[in-house]
Amino acid sequence: MPTQTAGIPSDIAFITGPTLLGICLNWGFMGVLAVQVCAFVPAAIPHVSNWASRGHEDFYHVSFPEDRRSVKLLVYGLAILDVLQTCLITADAFHWFAFGFGNMEQLDQTFLNSWDVPFLDAIISLIVQGFYCWRIYMIRKNAVVPLVIVLISLLQCVGGIWTAVRAHQLGHLSLIVTEVVPQTIWLVGGAVADVAIAVTLSWALLYKREVSLPSTKSVISRVIRTTVETNALTAGIAVVALIIFWGIPSHPTLVVPPTVILGKLYSNCLIAVFNNRALEQTRKASGANNGSHHGLHSLQIDIPVGGTVLNSSSHSSRTHTHTRSHRQNGSPGGVNLAPLDHNGVKVHVVREMEFSYGPGMEMDRIEELEPTKKSDEVYT
Repeated sequence: MPTQTAGIPSDIAFITGPTLLGICLNWGFMGVLAVQVCAFVPAAIPHVSNWASRGHEDFYHVSFPEDRRSVKLLVYGLAILDVLQTCLITADAFHWFAFGFGNMEQLDQTFLNSWDVPFLDAIISLIVQGFYCWRIYMIRKNAVVPLVIVLISLLQCVGGIWTAVRAHQLGHLSLIVTEVVPQTIWLVGGAVADVAIAVTLSWALLYKREVSLPSTKSVISRVIRTTVETNALTAGIAVVALIIFWGIPSHPTLVVPPTVILGKLYSNCLIAVFNNRALEQTRKASGANNGSHHGLHSLQIDIPVGGTVLNSSSHSSRTHTHTRSHRQNGSPGGVNLAPLDHNGVKVHVVREMEFSYGPGMEMDRIEELEPTKKSDEVYT
């Protein structure tokens, strides 16, 4: 049975264990973020792009050179904040477990923890939630709901900053449990904003999916699924942290693991939405035609010699059959005239619409998922 060192409490595992676990988890999610951000590096640095094209297709394959500059700044900005957070947390680890090893008073000091967890987490979540609100506005063309969510996000950011300031003023981790109001505002505000974003954005995309071409519906469905999954994850972690904070006040360090990874989850989830476009590039590589999808609508009219219309029908379920036959004939669409048994003429009108899915789409330009080419040609 291990002996207890003088000055070390018997519940030392509840003090150091959660903190050490949170530090390890933060480093782990930093590694995930580094891999995801590498997807953008070949597009921005020429010599890296050349290196990738010489056999490292795993990095080059998920590069998006056509992304807007604002999106790249968003990705790199979040990466810089997360790197800063990991560096500060590592400094905390050395302060508690290296330079202050065995010193219980130093172990209870906040040191940089008040700034690297609540402060940076609140800033990162505000940036990510603000981006989603901007997307909601671009899709719905209505500023009321996005503005309400932004206000909630600002409230959680104020709560996080308030928590950081109070923790720095108190100077002891054991005293943070006394600051119930700011931590509650921070965690509850973040969870409510995430749920609101998931519901609102999913509803907006579902409406857009109903009025879009069939070829765009799979793209929008994938965006909806990713949006719900990522926002549910961050909201769930915030709720777990809140339950631990409220339910186990006697061990304040137990709340460290969920809160210390919150910022990393926001960044990873947002960049995962962008990198999700790699699935479409894989489909293009397996047989699609430069990311273009075709949809045809056909109208068949039977006209006898006398000019009286005997039959009129519209066919949209035969889209794929028409597409194959028209490509074989080398014509994208048009009007087909064929003789009828009753000495009339069959007029077959086909209209083709081409939808282009480029690497700059997905959450970045979801409102641009519309037909880009229409053609009507006559063939016999």
